Amino acid sequence: MHDRDLYATILGIRAPWQVSDVSLKATESTVEVTVALATDAATPCPQCGRPSPRYDAKPRRWRHLDTCQFKTFITADVPRIECA
Repeated sequence: MHDRDLYATILGIRAPWQVSDVSLKATESTVEVTVALATDAATPCPQCGRPSPRYDAKPRRWRHLDTCQFKTFITADVPRIECA
């Protein structure tokens, strides 16, 4: 199992999201997991549920539970949508 598959399983990442990169920084004792949304994925409005066009994405970073003794961070560009 590859590191991206391992973290996708551990974090419960499902389509249309995917783990695109896992970076280990041993000197800083951190693991950075990058999660990306498929470019062709529909983006439903969180209020009405209709698919809506994306106009940009906001970079976000979250602290997750440690992986062994390494601090684990998840980063993603969260899409922002436009809905009437």
